[in-house]
Amino acid sequence: MDINITKEDFDLTKEIEIFNQGSLDHGAISIFIGKVRPEKNLQSMHIDCYPEMAQKKIKSITEIARSKWTLDNIRIVHRYGSLKPNDNIVLVIIGSSHRSDSMSANEFIMDYLKSSAPFWKKEIYSDKEIWIEQKESDLRKLYQWEKLSL
Repeated sequence: MDINITKEDFDLTKEIEIFNQGSLDHGAISIFIGKVRPEKNLQSMHIDCYPEMAQKKIKSITEIARSKWTLDNIRIVHRYGSLKPNDNIVLVIIGSSHRSDSMSANEFIMDYLKSSAPFWKKEIYSDKEIWIEQKESDLRKLYQWEKLSL
C-alpha cells in the first residue's frame, strides 16, 4: 500500500510503474482518476489539507477495504493546493486477483475519500468563491456501504 499526498501533478504511466513495484500478483487492476470539472466560469479549485492527517485517514480507509476484499496492492495519490479545470485531483489504483474485488474496493475508497477524508475544497469563479459541502447523495453512499458491513 502506498499513499502520496502532494501538490505535484501525477503521470499515470509512472504511477502504474510505482504500483507494480509493490506487487505483480494481481489479475485485475482498477484505476480511478478524479479531475477538476471544467464548470462555467470556474477559474480554479483550491484544495486544503493537513497532509499527515489526510495520510492517516486514507490509511484507515484502505485498511477497511482490505478487510472487505482480497486486494494485492493499493496506490493512492491525492493532490492539494491550487488546481485548474481539467487538472488531476486524485488517483486510486487497486490490484486484486479478480476484477470484482478491485472495482468494488476502488468505488468504496473513492466514496470514503470524497466524504470522510480531511480535504477542504473551494471553487474560485470569476465573480465568487464557494466552499464545497458534503452532498446528500455522498452521505447516502456511505450509509449504503455501512449497511453492507452489518
